[in-house]
Amino acid sequence: MEDNPQSGLQHVPAGSGLSVHTARSGMIARGRRDAASAASNPHYKQALEQYNAGDFAAAAASFKLAADQGHAESQYILSTLYDEGAGVAKDDEQASYWERKAAEQGHAYAQANVSFRYYAANDFAEAFTWCQRAAYSKLAWAQYNLGLMHRKGEGTEQSDTQAAYWYRLAAAQNFAEAQQKLADLYYFGQGVPQNYVQAASWYRKAADQDNAEAQFQLGHLYAIGEGVEHDYVQSRYWIRKAAQQGHEQAVKELKRRQYRDA
Repeated sequence: MEDNPQSGLQHVPAGSGLSVHTARSGMIARGRRDAASAASNPHYKQALEQYNAGDFAAAAASFKLAADQGHAESQYILSTLYDEGAGVAKDDEQASYWERKAAEQGHAYAQANVSFRYYAANDFAEAFTWCQRAAYSKLAWAQYNLGLMHRKGEGTEQSDTQAAYWYRLAAAQNFAEAQQKLADLYYFGQGVPQNYVQAASWYRKAADQDNAEAQFQLGHLYAIGEGVEHDYVQSRYWIRKAAQQGHEQAVKELKRRQYRDA
């Protein structure tokens, strides 16, 4: 097992993965939950209706009206529309502008994305500041990113203890990548006391969410009997699950076992 901290912050989740921040279903689902916000701005409410009806151009125009009135959620959503070119021409400058507007009003997703933009520009100090703001708003994805920055010492002093703290907060919200990273720390005893049982437990939580790295590491623990009882069947099961997702080490290990068992 290697200690291999993943490089780079993660952008806001889109669908089931972690990539660009413009998942339409998630955006509108969050908007529907924000009943008070909709009631406070009729343009926002109208924009949601237009978006759900598939009229993205009209929705973008309505979001713009609400955004111009200082409606933070509309500013954030408008930034995502400019980011992906939905209902408006794709425009990174406008996306960044409206994202910043929402972030300055305390919109957690916008703050986290502003952090990502600074990180991509190698301004780690500003990236850390904005990520911290979003993390304090209990946004699991931002808590995970803050853990990464503490782990690597980017924008702040390196601290495995702080990394474990923020990973744990995100992991408690069922954020699979944070669960996997927290398991790594328990396995190596970095920032937390070494505890193979805890490592196996957190790997299992992430593995159950199809995190390939966690699946592979859980298979490894079953193979050597650390944190769990030695179980070749379980080891093979989890390594196969990881291999099916293209995990390189898992693919190699599965081939090696097939050759050995032949």
